This record gives sequence, C-alpha cells and structure tokens, in this order.
Amino acid sequence: MTKSNIPQVGIALAGAGVVGGGVLKILRERQADIAARIGAVLRPVAVAVRDPAAAQKRLHPKDAKLIVADWQAALAHPKADIAVELIGGGGAAREFILAALARKKPVVTANKSLLAESGAEIFSAAQRAGVPVAYESAVVGCVPMVKVLRESLAGDKILEARGVINGTCNHILTKMEADNIGFAEALADAGKRGYAEADPALDIDGWDAAHKIALIARLAFGAAPPFSQIPVSGARGMDLRDIKHARDLGCRVKLLAVAKRADDSNGGAIEMRVHPGLVPREHLLARVEGAMNAVVIRALHSGETMHSGAGAGAEPTAVAVVSDLADVVRQNGALSAVAPESEAVLTPLSEARAPHYMRMRVIDRPGVLADCARILADRGISIEAIRQDESAPQQRVDVVMLTHSARHGAALEGAAAIEKLEAVVHPVVVMMMEGRDGHS
Repeated sequence: MTKSNIPQVGIALAGAGVVGGGVLKILRERQADIAARIGAVLRPVAVAVRDPAAAQKRLHPKDAKLIVADWQAALAHPKADIAVELIGGGGAAREFILAALARKKPVVTANKSLLAESGAEIFSAAQRAGVPVAYESAVVGCVPMVKVLRESLAGDKILEARGVINGTCNHILTKMEADNIGFAEALADAGKRGYAEADPALDIDGWDAAHKIALIARLAFGAAPPFSQIPVSGARGMDLRDIKHARDLGCRVKLLAVAKRADDSNGGAIEMRVHPGLVPREHLLARVEGAMNAVVIRALHSGETMHSGAGAGAEPTAVAVVSDLADVVRQNGALSAVAPESEAVLTPLSEARAPHYMRMRVIDRPGVLADCARILADRGISIEAIRQDESAPQQRVDVVMLTHSARHGAALEGAAAIEKLEAVVHPVVVMMMEGRDGHS
C-alpha cells in the first residue's frame, strides 16, 4: 500500500487540554509509525476547545489551525470519521458523545465519571447506532484492562477484581510510610510532582477509584449496580499512626477498590467498595509503589493475574486514547458498545467479610483489653493479634487489634460499643484487610 492510497481516518477532537494536547502531539509526531501498524492514517481534522484564543497560543501551530467554533462544528466536519471526547465531566461531554453516536460516528473517551454514572445511556445509544464507544483510557490509563477483560479473559468467569487504582492516593500513602510524614505534607508533595490536582477531592475522597472500579465491574460481570449505591471512603486525613501500626503488623495501607461476585445463591449480587485498607506486605498489591496502579483479577479457571502500570497522567492517558483510536480503526472496539442486560444487585457493605484492623486510644489500666475483647466476642469476632503502643504519653496508649474474618457490620457495631467504654478516649479506627482470605 502506497502513501497515496493508504486510508485516511479523520478525528474530531473535543477538548484539547493536557490530555488532548498530548493526543494531538502523538498523532502529529508518530503518524507514520501508527499508520504502519494499523494500515491507516489517523488525521485530526477539527479541534473544539473552550477558549480558542488560549488554545491558539498553547497548541502546536499545525494543531492550532484545526480549531473550530464549538463541538457541533467539529462533529459536522465533512471528514470527521471518529469523535474523541476529552472535555471531561457531564454536560457538554455527554451531549457531544450522544450527538456523535446519533451521527453513527464511533466514540473514544477518557471520561470515567460520565461512563460510570451515565454508562447505561451511552452504551445503549451506541448499541442502537451500531458503533463502538472505546474507553480504555477511562479505566486505568495505559493499563489495558478493557482488553484483558473483554478479550483475554472472555472465555473465563471473572470472580473478583481488586485494585490500587488511584495514583494520587497511592503516592501519598507510599510517601507517608517511606518518609514518616503526615497526610497534608504528603499531599503537598503529590501536588508539586503533578500527581494531585489543585482541588484533589476527586482523588483523595475515593471517587476517581470508584469510577474506575464501576467500569471494571461492568466489564467483568456484564452488569453493575447504580453508581450512587457504591460505598466510597477515601484516604483524606489518613493518620500516620495507622500507617506505622500497619507496618509493624507486616502490612501496608492502600486505597483499595474491590468488585467481587457474591455467593451465586444470593441472586448473582455483586460486592463493591472503595476504602483504605490493610494489605499484607507479601501481597501483590502491597508492592505497588508511588503513583503506579495495579489490578488483580481472579477468574474461575485462569486463577489470578496482575496488571500494573501508569494509571494516570497526561502521557499515559494520551497513549491509551490513541490505542483506542487504533482499535476502532481495526474494528476491535465494536464489542465495547454492548450495554449490560440489567443492573446488578449490590450486597450491603455491612455483609462484607474480611479480617479487620481496629485501633483504639485507651487509658492504660487493668481490664480494658478484656472488656474490648468481650465486646467483640459477643458479636462473633475473634482476635488474631493484639499490639499495645507503649510510647504514648500520659498513660494513654494505642491498642491495635487484628481480627479474624468477620462481618464488617459486626466490626463497626463492636467499635461503636467499645467507644462507649469509659477508658476509651478516642474514636476507634476500623479498616478491612485484603489478601488474607485464601486469595492473592
């Protein structure tokens, strides 16, 4: 095939910020290499931006020439074959995607929040139009989770996905442990390195990880519960004492995202949650350092596989967007338009079973530990290990209990009862542990 007759695929891009600019740079600088791999030239033909004057100064001159008045004009370009949405959020992003699908144009998007919260509408529209919505970049950046779940493991039954899938939080928690610093200082370091946004709430409050695990669950199980029902708690304000106690127990604290099939007798329900938790140091997820991401998939026949890499950042996300474009051109993205047949039933977080970490600040006097143990025993919770921090001042000490597997609801009830003891002078910290239940 000569250069004169190689197919040209026109790209209408909405949003040319950090990620969009990265996509344009890749398509400009590596156009020939990409064409050699996929047998077609990916050529941007229209770029819609919020502030054209600012974009003119920021973008490469060749890309700046492609700026159009708005996203409607980008979609209407006569040579636009594929629509790429990098606006983010809802509103205009949703309208752009639905309008592209109405025109039967394939869509590539990195918009995890929109897909997690409005995916059923978008995937159904894509199915009606008979065109794909490709969104590898929306899940775990350049870690190819969509391909793994949709293609590599298509013949297996996925039982569970556990992940450390927010690079900002993972950097913060890693930094706290390594440098013995508090949450605020570690967050400031993440900001300086470009890992945290000016407003980091989406990351440190757990919502970014929740969006990602919702998309993973949809791929893994063919259905997902309404996003609003997923229990989410982030790493904001993590106490350095818990990082240290976890280390002394041979564990690390990670922001965990979990999606698993409940017992099949429970109507095919799914357990989903995002929360800080303890992971044994020998566990695969405990080895994920800094801003890296990782997902461990457990399948019926394949067992466990781990998939890790750069899960965030402009360059990895831009690479994943271009990868999706290549898949659409090769028509490998067609199946991504399939919508779940139904919404999944979400099991209550209170029914989740796991070993638990419990830290309480108590007045150091006889009988306190016995009272705490009795309260837990009354709720069917047995204790695996107890540690007491002797370095605390004024006869007030940290007592840490690691339980055997127990219902999360029972652990919370036990913690509430322990807090009512006269000798307990601080709210009880409760975290679940992953990787001690015979898997991973």
